[in-house]
Amino acid sequence: MKKERLNKNFLDEFQDYDFSKIKETKIFLVGSIQFKEYFIKIESILQILYKKLVGICSADGLLNKDKFNEEEWDKLQEIAIQKLNDQEAILVLDVDNYIGEQSKEEIEYFSLQLHRSVYYLSKLKIG
Repeated sequence: MKKERLNKNFLDEFQDYDFSKIKETKIFLVGSIQFKEYFIKIESILQILYKKLVGICSADGLLNKDKFNEEEWDKLQEIAIQKLNDQEAILVLDVDNYIGEQSKEEIEYFSLQLHRSVYYLSKLKIG
């Protein structure tokens, strides 16, 4: 059996989203850690199917948030803000319309300070 990460079962979950609306190349994913599966899957979709350069704050933070103390987590959040400076757009993974406080700070910084494009997963939904 041929291995294929982006097989039909994988892609079916995202068939109702039009990722082609994202025109920029360098995309930073923003959202709640509780939706880490979305980060992982959408990163692959954007990179493999749409040839985007996708960034996230921290892979370790995404997978192991509960293992960081408050000081370490705050440092990761500071780094996330710094990483935003190198991005052309952000995609907010607003699953079930949820946007956490840290994500709101990143969105505000990116849109108001850097004046760059912000996309919302919920608005990429077709129909």
